Amino acid sequence: MAIQTPAKTISRKLSEERSSSGQNLEEAKKRPLNGKLYMAIDVGTTKVCTLIASVSSDAELEVVGAGVAKSRGMKKGLVVDLGAMQESVRDSIRMASAGLENDLPKACVGVTGTHITSEHNSASINSGHGGQAFSVKEKERVIEQSHPKVSGDRQLLHVIPQSYHVDGIQGIRNPVGLSGKKLVVESHVIIGEAASMDNVVRAVEGADIEVGSMVLEPLASAEAVLTGDEKQMGVVLVDIGGGTTDLAIFSDGVMCNTSVLPVGGFQFTNDLVIAYGIPYHIAEKAKLQGGHAIPEEISMEEWVEVEGSEDRKPYRIRRKELCGTLSDRASELIRLIILKVREAGLETIPPAGIVFTGGGSNLPGLLDLISGFIPGPARIAAPTDLLGLPRELQSPTYSTSVGILMWGIRHPVEQDVYRHHNNDESHQKGRHWLRWLSKFIGSRH
Repeated sequence: MAIQTPAKTISRKLSEERSSSGQNLEEAKKRPLNGKLYMAIDVGTTKVCTLIASVSSDAELEVVGAGVAKSRGMKKGLVVDLGAMQESVRDSIRMASAGLENDLPKACVGVTGTHITSEHNSASINSGHGGQAFSVKEKERVIEQSHPKVSGDRQLLHVIPQSYHVDGIQGIRNPVGLSGKKLVVESHVIIGEAASMDNVVRAVEGADIEVGSMVLEPLASAEAVLTGDEKQMGVVLVDIGGGTTDLAIFSDGVMCNTSVLPVGGFQFTNDLVIAYGIPYHIAEKAKLQGGHAIPEEISMEEWVEVEGSEDRKPYRIRRKELCGTLSDRASELIRLIILKVREAGLETIPPAGIVFTGGGSNLPGLLDLISGFIPGPARIAAPTDLLGLPRELQSPTYSTSVGILMWGIRHPVEQDVYRHHNNDESHQKGRHWLRWLSKFIGSRH
């Protein structure tokens, strides 16, 4: 579910794919690239995906590099072996940049994991000009005041303004130009564990690439798969990755709740390892070859056969039983998703329903299983074709990777994100982009 094709095969196919302009990726690399380059790195539990795009002065975008490497050294969104993780990132970047003559840009990197938490915060300011119109600077000041204080082992990732109140009038999207005496902002705050986020940065910088910005992965995935109407109506985005499942709830056009479940494609495969006493790589192949979320649709006469290593006999598993194990895990995940939606304060699923993406959503029969638990619309989404992406990337497996790229292009931020100081306080971090980011997001509403 997490990776449908071996990473090397995908990278080879990507180099053969043509973009929407009809140009081969390898041909694009051979041409001088005059546009501005952007790089996105999706450091996941099962894979590391690097995308490089060129944006011309007239806003034409072209994907000029893509590399997918097997992830080593990460578990449930946390780096557990820095050296192995750095090597995986290096392999991915090497494949994506092969043949490029241009210097590589700073990277936009995705972040997720069970260490991510969210909360709501508010702040207010009083007008200093007797009820005249609020200015852009006053809007920026109230957003800044909504930044919560966090302990030394935690770090702000995003501060996203939800709405504004002016003199008690609620539901205001942009207070600039409105007259009033008191301005209030309601913000959604994303916080992560400082050490965990720093380890991801170290994994990238260990591959000789500087990190320019970081983005919460479900926020990035939303860039790639959600429509503006879905965000406005209200929708739940569920990104089933290799080690975690990320949830993001949108309402009135903005993200209003986020959470992370410690269940992903790895757990589906590991259930097969435990149930049948087979090696993990055999279980993964069996899952991809014969997995289905509705075991009732599978005949008892069907078998899944996977070649063993060297001179071992093939592994044979009754497909109906295999699918029953996967269905049990999928049902549990759906129940956890419903629980998280209720914990967010929603009594019913939003009008636009639930959008599933990520490699785990590729499990056949998943939508049919979901319909038995959740009323209302549901769909499985792949990245939109706005970028003219190679065909191999137009899969739910790469929604986060594409979304990180789109976020980096659509949300330019200050480039000096992390600065490591060799002093008594080891590896202090400078996050100069946070204030700018909150202002930028706030200016969009």
